[in-house]
Amino acid sequence: MSGQWIFIEAADVWLFRDNKPFTAQQNFVARGQFPPTPMTVQGAIRTRFLEQRLQHEKRTWDDYRRGNVSEDVIDLVGLPAANGRVATMGRLRVTGPFVARMVDNRGERLFAAPADLLSSNIEAEESERYELLKPAGEPDFHTTVPFAGWQPLSRATGGDESGRRYKEASGWLTEEQFRQYLDGNVSEFTSLIKDQALFQTEDRVGLGMDYKRRANAESMFYRAEFVRPCDDVGLLVHVNQPIFEDQSGYLNLGGESRFGYFRIVNAPEALPQTGRGRVKIVLLTPAYFSGGWQPESGDWRTWVGDGRLVSVAIGKSQAISGWDIANHRPKPLRHYVPAGSVFFFEDAELTGVAFTETPPDSPDHGAMGFGAFAAGTW
Repeated sequence: MSGQWIFIEAADVWLFRDNKPFTAQQNFVARGQFPPTPMTVQGAIRTRFLEQRLQHEKRTWDDYRRGNVSEDVIDLVGLPAANGRVATMGRLRVTGPFVARMVDNRGERLFAAPADLLSSNIEAEESERYELLKPAGEPDFHTTVPFAGWQPLSRATGGDESGRRYKEASGWLTEEQFRQYLDGNVSEFTSLIKDQALFQTEDRVGLGMDYKRRANAESMFYRAEFVRPCDDVGLLVHVNQPIFEDQSGYLNLGGESRFGYFRIVNAPEALPQTGRGRVKIVLLTPAYFSGGWQPESGDWRTWVGDGRLVSVAIGKSQAISGWDIANHRPKPLRHYVPAGSVFFFEDAELTGVAFTETPPDSPDHGAMGFGAFAAGTW
């Protein structure tokens, strides 16, 4: 995969807010999330590039919003929405972000436990045991099916295990574990990496600002949840263009004007994105679909040819918005299928297209980093 792999570490702490309404005094707790969304990271990357280019061309953000910049800039990173114009991404394509840790100048990606991975533990055992869900064929009960040809999920091995109880697995898979998972082999898993081994959360307090007086506003107390990644843990992002001329440097990332230190690193080994027959698509970043968790038309041909969807394992929807820096306004709030969700298909032939649709009046979501996926078998 040509382009640049960029590893970003926190210079101090990061604040990536969820999208619940937040106003100092009225609602004084701002909850965080980690990793940030593709919208946040691609915005930070494009902003750093544009700040340098606009300064070089002696242009302003208003010039950029009006399209009054060089054709080279427009061709590379596109333009924001303005005066009825739909926002574009130019030639830029972003993949990620992924939580990662540095190993020999290479970013090793870590993956949150997919929704079809189960774990169990009993007192007599020191480690957890892991199991996969898979479509169980025609249901042996009558119910209103969510879609034609639906098959319920059941444990791959089935059978009774002396009362052992399984639950949805939690934690992070290494790249090696994730590849084993894609091949349907989780029997040798002993444990997953816990959040605490990768990052810590910190509650910090502050006061809202009165920008006219350049001072703290009275009675505007708030509390925000920050994230502090552990040593050598950060975010890994791929861009298809050499957008950063420097091999390392700083960029603004997240709320409260926090920074990240970036460096160009060696590419990780590619994950499978092709397959035929019985395949499952595992989302690595959130995806948008016009019908909530599926295309409103129910047509999956863009991604799987004539394949048929037979089952899904989907997490809680993720609300995503953002801030339009060129137009000084918030972006629309929309609901997305979260990373870790799994879609099971039969008779599929994967096309390799990013597994997402694009909302109306929005840049290409696949180019922004949404809908990144890996292909497995079941």
